[in-house]
Amino acid sequence: MPSTCSQDPTSERWPSAVEAGLVSLDAAAAVGRDPFKSAVRLWMEKTERHDLLQPVDPFLVQSAETAAYWDRLLEPIVAAHYALRTGRQVPRTRALLRHPQHPWMLALPGREVVGAPDVQLLECRCVGMHAAELWSAGLPAYVRIQMLHRLAVTGAQALDVVALICGQDLRIHRVERDEVEISRLIDAEREFWHCVATDCAPLAGDRAEV
Repeated sequence: MPSTCSQDPTSERWPSAVEAGLVSLDAAAAVGRDPFKSAVRLWMEKTERHDLLQPVDPFLVQSAETAAYWDRLLEPIVAAHYALRTGRQVPRTRALLRHPQHPWMLALPGREVVGAPDVQLLECRCVGMHAAELWSAGLPAYVRIQMLHRLAVTGAQALDVVALICGQDLRIHRVERDEVEISRLIDAEREFWHCVATDCAPLAGDRAEV
């Protein structure tokens, strides 16, 4: 991504926004592919420029808080239904992992899939009406980028994304490790993190080829 500028493998503590790096949910925004957040806004958050962030519409804030509430409430149910459908155990893990070569890349594995040679991790999503259209053609590109980030950090070969759409349509999408895509993603994220480290904003509107 062009711009205006020319440790320990595991931890259970969340560092501050600046020292932490990029977690899975940051990945698509960092490379300009997140429909809900721009790279510039993410850069402002990571550099703690909260006073420069444009105020968010209170209705959108309320909608996001409501969606987060239902996410937390329904996530165990979605995971349980995946376990029932597949016969696999999916214990939760809370360790915060750091990429061994790229310390600014972090990930919470979320749930592990036990006893399945073809998939190691599980991501549960509860998708409301406001985002359902993004899932109409399959797994959205921005979610795939987030999951490739998680595969890169954890070293896993595959993960399943189980999504409950509007409370009644359950879908399972497989994301397999792709070294070419992961390499491009790491390069793009590295450029974004360089902007954070050097305190220089990325160019608005740029989208990395990921």
